[in-house]
Amino acid sequence: MDFEDMYASLVPKIRQLKPGTVFFVKDLFEGTEWKHLSRGDKLAFGKFFKRKVELGQVPRARYHGIADNNSAQYVKA
Repeated sequence: MDFEDMYASLVPKIRQLKPGTVFFVKDLFEGTEWKHLSRGDKLAFGKFFKRKVELGQVPRARYHGIADNNSAQYVKA
């Protein structure tokens, strides 16, 4: 699984979000694409994405905290 390719496909979707929008990584995927990933791949990609956000490599996205379902939330800056 190429996380860089997955990430690259999400960047335009993040740019389209309105500032202040709170989102989960899974919200950025089309249709059932997220559901077809294994649990391990979802967790690994989530960590990969969060790391990119923390390093400032995700345009206009900030870590917002953990939601009630224990998933990372982000906000469009």
